[in-house]
Amino acid sequence: MKFIHIGDTHIGNVYKNDTRNDDVKNSFKQVVDAVIKEHVDFVVHSGDLFNEGNPSLNALLFVTDQLNRLKEAGIKVFIVPGSHDVGMGDEDSIVELFDRNGLLVNLNSVRYISNEDSGFYLSGETYRNAFICGVRGKRSKVENDIFKRLRVKMDDKAWIRIFVFHHTISTLGEQFKDLETESLPKGFEYYAAGHWHGRRDNINYDKGVIQYPGSTEYCDEKEIVDNPNRGYYLIEYDEKGIEKLEYCLLKTREKEIIRINANQKTANEIESEVFSKLSKNTGKILVVKIDGKIFGKRGELNVSHIKKEAIDAGYSYVSINTSKIFDSDDNVIDIKDNELNNVESEFLKGRGYSEEEITLAKMLIDLTTTKTNPELIKRRAEETFDKYDIKRA
Repeated sequence: MKFIHIGDTHIGNVYKNDTRNDDVKNSFKQVVDAVIKEHVDFVVHSGDLFNEGNPSLNALLFVTDQLNRLKEAGIKVFIVPGSHDVGMGDEDSIVELFDRNGLLVNLNSVRYISNEDSGFYLSGETYRNAFICGVRGKRSKVENDIFKRLRVKMDDKAWIRIFVFHHTISTLGEQFKDLETESLPKGFEYYAAGHWHGRRDNINYDKGVIQYPGSTEYCDEKEIVDNPNRGYYLIEYDEKGIEKLEYCLLKTREKEIIRINANQKTANEIESEVFSKLSKNTGKILVVKIDGKIFGKRGELNVSHIKKEAIDAGYSYVSINTSKIFDSDDNVIDIKDNELNNVESEFLKGRGYSEEEITLAKMLIDLTTTKTNPELIKRRAEETFDKYDIKRA
């Protein structure tokens, strides 16, 4: 028996660029081609089938066509809705539409979920000697609301037990987590993870392994630069459990990264250096990263001109990153404190803001990062500005 595990396909408008959005769709089609060619028994998708909760008709039709190909081949698809699939697994999720039409199995349909006493009970499907269940993507209070109360109605007779989830676990880094690794239920051989767009292999947990296949296509500039490959997992199993686990590469568009040091260079010199590095091609992805202290002002750099020259050279997608360029008269601020609030204060002081202005900024940030309703935020913001004006007067 064998299955394919994918995640984060993000079909839809990932980019303001039709060519790149077609690339996103092509990656998904490549997976479907491989599924049919390999004659796998089923597919597990760990969330974010779509990039938007209200996908375009074009995206809906494309996914429908691909899922119909799998249905005609007799291959089932099991999925949990991800954080981009609005509704996050309830019946108002776009994923439920496909479930009701028999094109996939939404593991978070209401038929698999029940609340009994203080417990959150989850059942699943046993298919081809594999028990499959999962939890929807949800960031807010996910541990308290779901995982700490989770009870799985497991099929102990299955050859392999698969838990599907769409969360970033603490093992990947405390700063990124929305779920403690230890909150995952135990007793599974394979944990099909999603939400983290980079590939992470062989995270041992209980008696099983946690696998993040990453997104099937680069979804932003950081992924283009930092992640070398896109792919999916092919897993073979028998009555003894997992027999083989292989990462299979998808064919992605060729990419080119140009790095420019702007130190003591004028805008014209930087542009000329970028132009000298461009190569004639037929559709590469281009990312230009420029950093350092420019001679003059950052705003003097003609980004539109650089993009036009790159497009004329044949690049299909161009990203110019100027976030790390400093003007020649900018002062470098030495931050000595590690506490976030103090870092913010030190930085703003270094930029010349007064104590009153820093206090005002923090008050406004506190207002907009709470779950207060918009009207109350507006009223409190007005009160804050009134107090600030009175104090200054």
